[in-house]
Amino acid sequence: MNAPEGPKSVVRSATGMGAAAAVSRTFGGVRVLVIAAVLGTTYLGNAFQSANTVSNILFELLAAGALSAVLVPTFVGHLDGDDQAGAEHLAGELLGVTLAVLGVVSVVGVIIAPWLADVLTVAVSDPEVADAQQDLTTFLLWFFIPQVVLYGLGAIATAVLHARRSFIVPAVAPIGNTIVLVGFLVAFRIMAGADPGLSLSTTEKVLLGLGGTLGVVAFVAVPAIAVWRSGFRLVPRLSRTHEGLGALLRLSGWASVQHGSAAVLFGAAIVAGSAVEGGVVAYQVGWFFFLAPYGIIAQPIHTTILPELTAEHRAGDMAAFGRSMRWALDSMVVWLVPLSALCVALAVPAMTVLAFGESKGSGSIELLAAALASLGVGLLPYGAFFLLARAFYVLGESRVPAVVGILAALVGVAIMGIAAATSSSTTTVVALGLAYSVSFLVGSIGLTVILHRRLDAWVLPSLLGRTLAVAAFAGTVAWMLQQWWDPSGRLGSLLALAVLVPLAGGIYLGGVRLLGVSVTKRLPNASTPGAAP
Repeated sequence: MNAPEGPKSVVRSATGMGAAAAVSRTFGGVRVLVIAAVLGTTYLGNAFQSANTVSNILFELLAAGALSAVLVPTFVGHLDGDDQAGAEHLAGELLGVTLAVLGVVSVVGVIIAPWLADVLTVAVSDPEVADAQQDLTTFLLWFFIPQVVLYGLGAIATAVLHARRSFIVPAVAPIGNTIVLVGFLVAFRIMAGADPGLSLSTTEKVLLGLGGTLGVVAFVAVPAIAVWRSGFRLVPRLSRTHEGLGALLRLSGWASVQHGSAAVLFGAAIVAGSAVEGGVVAYQVGWFFFLAPYGIIAQPIHTTILPELTAEHRAGDMAAFGRSMRWALDSMVVWLVPLSALCVALAVPAMTVLAFGESKGSGSIELLAAALASLGVGLLPYGAFFLLARAFYVLGESRVPAVVGILAALVGVAIMGIAAATSSSTTTVVALGLAYSVSFLVGSIGLTVILHRRLDAWVLPSLLGRTLAVAAFAGTVAWMLQQWWDPSGRLGSLLALAVLVPLAGGIYLGGVRLLGVSVTKRLPNASTPGAAP
């Protein structure tokens, strides 16, 4: 039987998962930068990244909500009740449904790949470039779309591990993807040379396609093998006899809509970004570094608090449920708000240090920095939205975050559409990032208001005002000093970061301390869910 962990164990688990995620994100950063270095902020980079994104979007549209946070509360109920056989039965039947549905989607996707490629290049104005990019994108889609089946297996395996309070293995799984894909990209660079354009040989195209797909195989294999080694029998079942399957599918259907709305928003950014040469690559590089603090800080908090929220809800202790939510929000606030300030203030020197190969030109660095700064503004709204959505999953109300997510996505897509039609180059990339941030801010506010009605109490981060004021001041100081310094080149920018990041961090830590906020109380063994600031 898996007993609830208790508050201090939640903090330790979140910290352990965060450390593992930090290692994984470091490897992932290498992957993203190698893609930018080998393929460049070019139409070739756009083609690869656009095609590689399709399987992710399809999975989010069709199954991600069903196979992520929604599954964990259900599995927790079985495993905490010493019913592993029931959990295995339910997971097996769900895996059978998932493989069947996503298998059909893969076949259809491969057939309609040329039409998908047309959509992905609709914003490219040069007809010759558009035709060449469509041909390459179609070829890559034949490799990438079937990845959606693998993602289904990986998501169910990850949900099982999270329900068993095993958080480290899923956090490090992306390292396998990085190792495989980087190896293939190095081979591609050796064969194709620098800046090969869109006219690639069949062998060169196969290297790109295989690299992306075998990387996903390695990524999914890690949690799947971990589940099987733990003694949990995860095998697909063709039966539909488990009494909880129907209810789970109904609940997860709305959750899939919510995740799908986020995927549509991301897809809109990819389509709009393709109007700018290298815009898709810049957006996705910025997206990765935006997700890094989310994955290291916010996601471990979401993941490790979810089983505890489930236990509190099952026990009818909604006061504890509210305290746990406030603790999670405040824990995100004290870390994500200052990181947002740094993303905005120091985006240019950061990208100057990180960019290399075909992405190190001044124009490319401008695009990369614009993406990082504009997305960085939305770190806290993004983290808060998905935490609040998980709270509704625990309450059995997955329709609420789905409807709110759709409305928020419509706001973001509208802003992106206006930006694509009225701006160009760096301005377009900035607008796309800000649209994403505004969308999740709208969604977070909406979910907060509705959760207040459900709990008859506000679930708000008590530390937001103080941390926001101090972080804004620290970020402004760092930006002004960076403008005065005006570092040039990788070495100069690295030196500037080495001075300005600790300086801004010191200002922030000292400022919040003066205002009565202790950041160390958000570290393991020093604070518990529901504790004071």
